[in-house]
Amino acid sequence: MRTFLFLCSALSLLVSAHKFSLVEPSGQYKGALFFLLIGIQMLITGALIGGHQDERDLKSQKETEKEDRKVAGTNAVNASREQGDEL
Repeated sequence: MRTFLFLCSALSLLVSAHKFSLVEPSGQYKGALFFLLIGIQMLITGALIGGHQDERDLKSQKETEKEDRKVAGTNAVNASREQGDEL
């Protein structure tokens, strides 16, 4: 999603630059300003979505590590119990 928004933003900014170069003599900048604002909005939205996804990935990674530690601790306790039972 983030990549798609960045690509759309770049396309919108390129269209805006092209329109600014075409309308310079006439002085009508409405279309170019529209594409410029759309491009900036998509760029900001992509950055915010990317930051949110990074936070979620980091949080899920930490939870996975905690679960792995619990399982490793439980396995170590069970192994020591089994060794104690054998003696």
